[in-house]
This record gives sequence, C-alpha cells and structure tokens, in this order.
Amino acid sequence: MPDNFNPRDKEAQLRSESHSWDTSQVQEAMVGDIPLIDVKDYFQTLSDVTLDQVASQLREACTEVGFCSIVGHQFPSNILQQALDETRRFHDQPIEIKNSLLMDKPDWPIKGVGYLPFNNFKLPARDKGNLNEAFVIKRDHATSLDDNQWPGEDQLPGFRGHIETYAREIEKLAKQLLPVYARALNLDRDYFDPAFTSPLYRLRLSRYPSFTQKDSEGFGIAPHVDTTFFTLLAQDSPGLVIYSEKRQCWIHAPVIEGAFVVNTGELLKQWSNDLFISVKHFANNNTSDKSRYSIPFFFNANADFKMECLPSCCDADNPPKYPPISYRESQGIVQGE
Repeated sequence: MPDNFNPRDKEAQLRSESHSWDTSQVQEAMVGDIPLIDVKDYFQTLSDVTLDQVASQLREACTEVGFCSIVGHQFPSNILQQALDETRRFHDQPIEIKNSLLMDKPDWPIKGVGYLPFNNFKLPARDKGNLNEAFVIKRDHATSLDDNQWPGEDQLPGFRGHIETYAREIEKLAKQLLPVYARALNLDRDYFDPAFTSPLYRLRLSRYPSFTQKDSEGFGIAPHVDTTFFTLLAQDSPGLVIYSEKRQCWIHAPVIEGAFVVNTGELLKQWSNDLFISVKHFANNNTSDKSRYSIPFFFNANADFKMECLPSCCDADNPPKYPPISYRESQGIVQGE
C-alpha cells in the first residue's frame, strides 16, 4: 500500500490530464452505452432476490461504464419538478441579489456554499471559466442546512422550503441505493450503514444560459471526474457528455424522462481499490434557444469516516492501492475544506 498518497497531487494530475482530453468529437449514444437500471421491483419488495438482480446490473455498469440511469425509484415527480422550477426562479433574480449570497465571501464561515457566478473557475477548478452559474448548499454532521446561505423569504418566498424538501427526498433515495452498492461489491446489504449515518452532501442548482453561437473554447462545466461516492443528476434537457471506455470516445448522454443519471466518483473508486471506475465527463456549451437546468446531488460518506479498502476488493494478489483515509482527508482537501 502506498504511504505517500497525496490528494492534492492526484487532483493536480487530473487537472493536467484534462488539458489533453480531446473533446472536439462527440458521438451520439448507442443502445446500451449507458445502462438503464429499473429498481422498482427491489424498492417494492426489498427481497434478496430482487436486490441481487439489480446489484448485478449495477456492478456491470460501475465496472465497465461508470455511469447508468435509474428508473422505478418512486421519487415524487412533483418534488422534482418543483426543485427545477425553484432553480429557474433563483437564477431569474437580479444579479445584485444573487451576488449578496456569493460563495466563499469573507464574512461567511462555511466554505463552498452559496452563489457561484457565471464563468466561474471553481468546481471544477480549470484554467478557463465554466459557462454556468449555480447555487450550492451542503450538509454533514457539523454543517446543518441552517448554516448555509439562503435568499430571504421576502426575496424568494418558498424557495428554501422547496429545496430543503428536495434535499431530504434525494438523500433518502441515495441511502436506499446503498444496499444495492454493497451487494454489487459482494458485501452484506447493510455494510455501508455505519459510514453514512450523517453523510456529507452537496446540492447544486445549476443554470447553463443559452448561447446563439458556439464558443469552441468553452464548456458548460469543464471536463472532470466527480469527487463523490456517487452523484445523482436530475436535468431538464440534454447537455451531459461522458467518455465511453468501451467505445473510446465521448458520447452525448440522453435525457430519459423520470430517470436519474448516476455516476461513480473518486471516493468510491478509491474505496473499491479501482474496481469501480470514475469516468470523465463535462457539460457542453448550451447552444439551444433556452437555458438548461440541472440539479446534481453529490453524495459522500460521513466526512470523518475512515475508509479502508473494501474487503471484497483486495487480497494478497491485489493489495490496497490507497491508505485508509476519510473524505475530509482526501476529496475534502481537493474541495478546499
């Protein structure tokens, strides 16, 4: 096991590699490029049989593709639609109001929350600005939703309540998927429970403005890999582009009504000893005639939970590649926490 693993060095390596990723050619997705997994039977029965069936599909998706779409999750459609509507409503505010909630402003003690302006250089940090704007909240055992920046009720009535409702429901869904991930890794269904008693998550309400002329040098979000255990993405229109390891090319990810896009992040990649892959992706420059809105939910273990290589992912012939490490010691450093 390497004793000199440095998360900052790893992020610097990824940032350097991203400059060489040729994104000039993007292909349309073919059937099967991004697996579609229906979790309905498992969520309704919670039986071992249905759990193993969906876990087998997830394992294939996570070891070969890094992305999948899930349906049958029973997430309330009205809550999802309301969250997308609230995202639009937030970004329709005057820039002066949004700037009053600016991320990492000196007088706010919590880093990484609030308004991230258009053409920003954060999340991910790249040499050219990301052609989107976002509002970000986060929560963990030390940070409550009350600690986040919120627009006043007089400025945006009902906004906070609707977004908190969405955050509760999407966290519930993420936790419902944990037994599927455990079985996909040949572990007991409750294996991850101690690591997610108070998970760290971020919720990002993103807007990609419309551009009538494509900026070939720009991205909605620059090519990157996520730092998460996994990410759950809701979106109202196309824009996500992922790298297909099978086809060795970039592909447009289709939007499937009612589906969440799920992808493995660096946290789970390392925890699984690189069995599950974390795949590079980006959001393209929005050249449609209307803004695109998306809500990624970045889901992580408890920030201080020490993650040792999963017992099913290492042995004498395949020793751990990473030291026992927590989110705060690894990806938290990359995120500036």
